[in-house]
Amino acid sequence: MQENVKFAIDVVYEAGKRIRHMMQEDIKVEEKTSKSDLVTNVDKQTEAFIVSKIQERYEGQNFLTEESTVDMHGSDHLWIIDPIDGTTNFIYQKQHFSISVAHYHQGAPIFGIVYNVMADEMFVGISGVGSFLNGERLPQLNQDQLLSDSVIFGDVYRPDFFKLSPAELKKEFITHRFYGSGAIEIAEVGAGRAQAYVFPKIKTWDIAAALIILKEAGGTWYFGGEIDHLPIDKNPKVIIAASNQHVRDRLVSFL
Repeated sequence: MQENVKFAIDVVYEAGKRIRHMMQEDIKVEEKTSKSDLVTNVDKQTEAFIVSKIQERYEGQNFLTEESTVDMHGSDHLWIIDPIDGTTNFIYQKQHFSISVAHYHQGAPIFGIVYNVMADEMFVGISGVGSFLNGERLPQLNQDQLLSDSVIFGDVYRPDFFKLSPAELKKEFITHRFYGSGAIEIAEVGAGRAQAYVFPKIKTWDIAAALIILKEAGGTWYFGGEIDHLPIDKNPKVIIAASNQHVRDRLVSFL
């Protein structure tokens, strides 16, 4: 395995251990923009820990992070970090949250890591190499499967998202699940546990790592009007991440 990937995996594992330890202590919760947009001291401390480890190891690195503990200065050697994707789950359920770390260089993906902390599932995607779950290579996704034979993750029935009504949407696929962590849900699409993930407003740091995992397993996506491309900015956008273009295009047609 590439040295930089192994280093990042070790840092993420260590960050996960720190989170599990901090969960036994008092968690301080703050609202960012609303009661559904929360941040904790654990988010901030985890982000600072990951950034500091990277800075200690490599010089001249750039960062795009959810909690903005460090500024972004460019796209060279860019680390995109969400220290806890699924903060509400972390606070209330103590599960279904992840650490998401992606490495890009001049807009090109290098590798992505999504760690489902409480399930101890480490998803890794390495560009041009493949995707892995706990060290085992993920098989390539079925490119012929249709939406009608699919399970869908995400906020499918959000008002003003799709043109179809909930009753009409239910006829289009087998069933729907919603974990509340886009990184986990997209990574699980990459693992073949569902065939798509959809969400009306999501940010780059939520999905940057998971999309590398998905792509290396044969998947595809639509993100803010772009196909199989990741705009690197802070603006929320529609995401449809799918196991193949048939599923992707059918869901896109409902927008």
